[in-house]
Amino acid sequence: MRGPPGAAAVAMVIAMAACTGTTGTVKLDLTTAPGSRVLDAVDQLRLTITNPHQVIEARRTAAGFDLALDLDASGVTGALIIEGFDAGGALVACGQSPRFPIAAINAHIVVYMAAPRSIGLAPVTLDAPRSEVSGSALEYGAVLAGGRDPGGAPSAAILIYNAYDHARAIGAAMPAPRAGVAVGTGSGGGVYLFGGAGPDGNPTGTLWRFDTTVPPSGVYITLPVAAGFARADQLMVPVGPERFLITGAPPLALELGTVTARTDLPALPAAGATAIAADGTPAAIFAGAELVRYRQGTFDTLRAGGRTNATAATLPDGRVVVIGGGEPAPSRDALVIDGATGAVTVIPGALATARSRPSLAATSRYLVIAGGTDPDGAPVATAEVLDAHTLAPITTLPILARTGAFAVALPTEQVLLAGGTPATAALELFTPEPPPP
Repeated sequence: MRGPPGAAAVAMVIAMAACTGTTGTVKLDLTTAPGSRVLDAVDQLRLTITNPHQVIEARRTAAGFDLALDLDASGVTGALIIEGFDAGGALVACGQSPRFPIAAINAHIVVYMAAPRSIGLAPVTLDAPRSEVSGSALEYGAVLAGGRDPGGAPSAAILIYNAYDHARAIGAAMPAPRAGVAVGTGSGGGVYLFGGAGPDGNPTGTLWRFDTTVPPSGVYITLPVAAGFARADQLMVPVGPERFLITGAPPLALELGTVTARTDLPALPAAGATAIAADGTPAAIFAGAELVRYRQGTFDTLRAGGRTNATAATLPDGRVVVIGGGEPAPSRDALVIDGATGAVTVIPGALATARSRPSLAATSRYLVIAGGTDPDGAPVATAEVLDAHTLAPITTLPILARTGAFAVALPTEQVLLAGGTPATAALELFTPEPPPP
């Protein structure tokens, strides 16, 4: 068990239909931020499985907690929600698992527990302090690639953060060191890595596909790329299955492993996100001096005087939010863009602290805006949490001061913060309160 000894131990037995007699066991452990004592005050532990809905509770004994749950192996998927209450009944710790199949499987799941609506250190770190780390969401967690060590040398390291056990897996080293590589998640456990700065400090134009499913640590395929496409510190924005737009000059289209240049505009700014239109038409929004939309295979300008040094993310309803940045000073306003209609809505004063280049990620309930640079050029040591549907402020939380980092929404409803400047090995997690029943 990870975390304070005896804090909790949960065994869950999932049985198939009685006619087969096949069973499976999911072993559940809890973990916390390093050195956290958040579970010390827990007197009662509640375990909820979301589908089929079932709740069991246990009080702390001299041996800790003992919980067991029997379920029919129906083949549906569900998540585990863990809540810890103190002697007065107050919720002091919580966490949840990703969704997993309720079937005759043997598995080990680790739930990260923290105070509700808090940000703390993840249980694991990068292998070494780095800045300019790139990342992308995976179905089961996140991939973190490259970066620079404190001396400025680029790294070939790649790491997988697994949200099912909050452990890290070190992948096979990239074929060459890269800082500021563009990363995109493909299908079947594939990850695309394009460009980035090489050991000589110059941008590169290499394209690799990293297959995370090949044991023991993945394999790379080098894909051909024409000359003249080198770039670093850019984004890979998905616009369909195995289809991406890569920012920079000229804009690039990556489709099924083939890279081509777009000739309909000179450049795309390195701030963008997928717009999930209600009609199913692939779309994306990019924010720079202008707001640019990609839809139905073409680009158009939605608004001049967009937002430089901003960051974009996809909201739960499919619209794109652009936040941070601005000229001559960073703005506190947010822009919300409908990818289908092109309508731009301004949300005045969405941020409490004006910041440039924050990291940004949205879950089903919350938008997390972390770090960035303040108007004086210093890294910001706070994260703001907004309602992901209304952009109303929820709370402001302390974090490690960092700018140019990235944020990834995990399948646990948490947000992983990583990378940025100054160089650090630390990873941080935002943990929300349990979802409403």
